[in-house]
Amino acid sequence: MKQDIFKISSSSSTLRRRLAPWCILAIPMACTIWLKYYPIFNAFYISLFKYDPINPPGKFVGLENYIGMFQMQYYWEAWKNSFVFLALQLSMCFFIPLIQALLLNELIKLQKCLTTLYILPALIPTSVNIIIWKWIWHPEYGIANQILNFFGCQPQAWLSDPNLVKFCIIFPGVLGGGLTVLLYLSAIQRISSDILESAALDGCTGFSKIIHIILPNISFMISIQAIMCVITTMQFLDAPYMYASGGPSGASTTQGIFIFNAFNQDLNYGRGSAASIILLLVIGILTLIQMHFEKTEKE
Repeated sequence: MKQDIFKISSSSSTLRRRLAPWCILAIPMACTIWLKYYPIFNAFYISLFKYDPINPPGKFVGLENYIGMFQMQYYWEAWKNSFVFLALQLSMCFFIPLIQALLLNELIKLQKCLTTLYILPALIPTSVNIIIWKWIWHPEYGIANQILNFFGCQPQAWLSDPNLVKFCIIFPGVLGGGLTVLLYLSAIQRISSDILESAALDGCTGFSKIIHIILPNISFMISIQAIMCVITTMQFLDAPYMYASGGPSGASTTQGIFIFNAFNQDLNYGRGSAASIILLLVIGILTLIQMHFEKTEKE
């Protein structure tokens, strides 16, 4: 009798342990599906209609929104700008936080103080930061042209020049800092001291230690940051819009701005939803490619 009671209580305890995680995750999972995945499927549904917000969903047009969008030169220019921004972001801003973290890790004194100084700029709202840099790039009284004048160079229009506007938008990120430095520094400091001591005994110091010891041991963090860099840059909206509203002459119009204008200026919800779905697919493909290369390197 006691054995039967023990078996029942044991099976009941096992069942509770199995059900507990599902009960805890039920509400978050439901909210994720409702707030994340439902809008995706709804956007695809809307993209198949000439959407009428007064009498939704409007006239069914199938893939007409996609076909019409693919025939727009403005759409392909937005893609070109998005990939140029991605190239600039990766070449100018991606590795600088890593270099800063490596230098901070070598400091013995003032490391915590300097780390705090790197984190503080991340607390400044994006809009405030952009206002400051728009003042720096101002063609008449901006600091950038004053520096050029000091070296005897011709002043530039900066944000009004189609050839310079992308550079002006990305350049503030060259200063680096922010949470990315802290993430890299934490990953470096988590490397086992035994590994570092063994490397030092074998004569692996300085630049060789960075290449052969530190970077391989934090490759997971570098991969994550690379994926996040691609995702955030391909969705670029706030900075190009606040700097130049997609101008001049569409030179800073990204896919984010194209989608924003389709919804808010053209009131073409079908086209905006179609552009959103294509952007989702492209980002998904780029992310899968990155993850494939990461898996191949580990093998």
